[in-house]
Amino acid sequence: MGVLERAKQHYAERMAAEPRALRIPEWDVTVYVKPAMTLGQMGEIMELSRDGKSAEAMVMTLVHRLVDEEGKPVFRKVERTELMRGVDPDVLARIVTEINAGDPDEDEIAKN
Repeated sequence: MGVLERAKQHYAERMAAEPRALRIPEWDVTVYVKPAMTLGQMGEIMELSRDGKSAEAMVMTLVHRLVDEEGKPVFRKVERTELMRGVDPDVLARIVTEINAGDPDEDEIAKN
């Protein structure tokens, strides 16, 4: 198996992994965090952040990573303005922090 095939297999396995539960007590709900994003989604978030739009980058992290118990997105892109203006920013920041804290770091990736 070539390097590209191995890389694609690794990514497919990561994307197929079970989302992890994330309890949001302020909303009395449990959502699920997808194990990964596409490169396009990651690029979108990085570009927003680079352009000084960190609030929008945070919201897009929620859009791309949070799903319900059936695997359906919790939020949609069209809801980003409403999320930025009408939802407690401290709760959103905590959720993004918990999403990122649960991602494997470089050392964990190297071990696998």
